[in-house]
Amino acid sequence: MAAAGEARELLARLDEALAFEGPTREELEAELPAKVLVEHAVDTRKKQKWMCSQLHVVKFLLEFLDQRDSAPFDQKTTEAAVRNEMVQAKQQWKELKVGYQQRVEAIEGAVPDVLAQLEKGQHLAQRLKEALAQYEAQRHEAEKKARDARERRQKEQEQLEERQRQLEAQAAELRSRVEAQRQELHRLQGELQSQESVASGWREKVERSSALCQLLETLQGVRLVSASADEIDMELTPDPQPTTPDPQPLRLTLCWAEDGSIRVRSHSPLFPPPVPCADLRGTVLELQHSYSQLAPLLTEIQALQTRFPIDWQPQERRLRFLQPSAVWTLAVEPGYPVGGGVRLLAVQGQRGPGDPVAWKPPQETPSLRDWLEYLSTLDI
Repeated sequence: MAAAGEARELLARLDEALAFEGPTREELEAELPAKVLVEHAVDTRKKQKWMCSQLHVVKFLLEFLDQRDSAPFDQKTTEAAVRNEMVQAKQQWKELKVGYQQRVEAIEGAVPDVLAQLEKGQHLAQRLKEALAQYEAQRHEAEKKARDARERRQKEQEQLEERQRQLEAQAAELRSRVEAQRQELHRLQGELQSQESVASGWREKVERSSALCQLLETLQGVRLVSASADEIDMELTPDPQPTTPDPQPLRLTLCWAEDGSIRVRSHSPLFPPPVPCADLRGTVLELQHSYSQLAPLLTEIQALQTRFPIDWQPQERRLRFLQPSAVWTLAVEPGYPVGGGVRLLAVQGQRGPGDPVAWKPPQETPSLRDWLEYLSTLDI
């Protein structure tokens, strides 16, 4: 495209350069030969020369009139000046004539070369026009082929886009189906997990119930009061002993936490439940053993609470006897009443603390009843 533009610009310049010629060289030589042109130039030059001499005369007359008005007239000086000016003017005219003649000869000598160059330029311009026309034809043909190729490519592109839209629609539909199936799968998995958790809970409950039933079948002194999904109420009754022929039953509640651990809650403030075991059987056995050890003491304390103002502290195994004049603190040793004894630990009277060694019942191994009956007779 750039070469075609340069070629058109070059043709335009050649047309401008050849525009002055008008007709061809043969027509120009037939209509205006070189002799006529030379005669016209010579005649024009003569007229110019005559006009120049007339202008010099006019100039001389004007200067003469100016000098006559401004200074006295000197004929000799004026004639000499005029002659000098005439000589200078002739000399200039000769020089101009010689230069003109030289230029005319140069022009006449250059005319054949210029005409030859013009003919060569016309020939080159014709060849350039033919090459440009051929190029234009080829360009039009190439453009037509390119246009046809673009149309085919555009049509193929449209078909591809339509196919792509169809595939995208199918892919979107498949994705929606897959997403729906995934959501349904998640829902079913959630339901399955929920059902599994429910089943696991029921399995744990069944296992606990089975273990409890087996335990109750093998144990004596344990009575099931009530049972639910999360807790069990039971009563522990220890074996009768000589010191406690009629022990009181202990009410306990076993609860299951969310993590599966067991928690024990005692309904009696006198009995602090021990730390539960990991399984139900071990916990019930530990509770039964602990209560069987404490049952005589707790039965005695319950009987003494109806007669004396006492306060039992099960964690420290201490019994406080409250009187208006003093507060007595008794320590119950482990194994009481069979293996352990009772001793006075501290006395707090109105006048200050007293010496616990100063008071003791007359019995050799006094019981809680003996201590309370003895201390109730004292007034400090």
